[in-house]
Amino acid sequence: MSEPSMSAATWAGIGTALSCGLIAAVGIAINAPLFALTLDDTGMTPTEVGFLMTFAGLAGLLCTPVVPWLMGRFPVKVILGGGLLASSAMFLLYPVTDNIWIWTAIRFGFSTSLTIIFVASEAWFLELAPAHLRGRLLGLYAATFAGGFGIGGFVIAQLGHQGPATPFAGAAIMALATLPLLLFKTPAATRPEGAEAKPSALLARLMIAPALFVPAFAMGAIETSAFNLFPLWVREVGFEDAAAGYLIAASGLGNILLQGPIGMLADRYGRTRTLLAVAVIGFIGPFMLMIAKSPTEAYAICFLWSGCVTGFYTLGLMGLAERFGKTELAGANAAYGGSYGVGQLIAPLAGGTLLQTLGPSGFLAGLAVMALTPICAIAVQHQAQRKS
Repeated sequence: MSEPSMSAATWAGIGTALSCGLIAAVGIAINAPLFALTLDDTGMTPTEVGFLMTFAGLAGLLCTPVVPWLMGRFPVKVILGGGLLASSAMFLLYPVTDNIWIWTAIRFGFSTSLTIIFVASEAWFLELAPAHLRGRLLGLYAATFAGGFGIGGFVIAQLGHQGPATPFAGAAIMALATLPLLLFKTPAATRPEGAEAKPSALLARLMIAPALFVPAFAMGAIETSAFNLFPLWVREVGFEDAAAGYLIAASGLGNILLQGPIGMLADRYGRTRTLLAVAVIGFIGPFMLMIAKSPTEAYAICFLWSGCVTGFYTLGLMGLAERFGKTELAGANAAYGGSYGVGQLIAPLAGGTLLQTLGPSGFLAGLAVMALTPICAIAVQHQAQRKS
């Protein structure tokens, strides 16, 4: 039996959702080192930097449950366009002041708008992706999102964290990303109704299959710690500041190139086995960074390590799309984003404290331990199934 064909409008919708995910990642990758290096320039300790970074995670965690409510009341294009324009405005506010507390407030607003873009575009994408192409399209989604991290890292590596050039570039990128929303005719996203549109839908979806959401938590914690604190780690180990941007770019490149193979492995050997394999590599990678002698070695290690850690998110989304129906996807994806947000919330302060008290190796060891949480979740789930 031949697979069902897809309309041009559906493909346009998939492409538009992908573009929004890409730009959200670009914004995150520019913001993280911009914020961290600027705070470090003021003489703040890594713990203090980590504490201020938790406000970005808090913003994401607080606004995630609201996204299904927004999707129930406004067209998805309006939500995404508003988030992109708000993010552009946040970038333009950075050069206006050098007050750290105002910068923290701007970062809070930026995280709020990016979370809305992130969750809404992802739910829309999951709905549009047909079952027979879902694995490949989710690999493409993860690779595209990862490519945004690489682009953002390259932008700040080239323009630096001082002066208005990087914020202005970020503002232009976010504003231009609204064009696909205006130019292409696409299917509308299914609007959540009733209980599915309420913030409580997040908790309901989470309780149905908690192990599905742990990979998002792990990636949120690892990614946020790495992208926000790698600039400080780079200085601690004696590399030049530009290495931080190139480290993020190398990680993004690994994320792009490895999601396809990870998806193929999941199709062949199963999602759970593949998740276990990438978790093992996620655990080993930080210990390899401990013995890296040059930035080039660190780039190569982060290429493989970050690509595998990003596989957490890809494989988690596959499980999400398999488990929940269209009307449940907005709530389920909000719960997934919320799990990611919890990781974002706790990781910077914990990572900054480890970096300050135990040094670069302690910080990396913390990243390694976090990579084991999906394995623990799978073990607990299997044990519960055996008892039931």
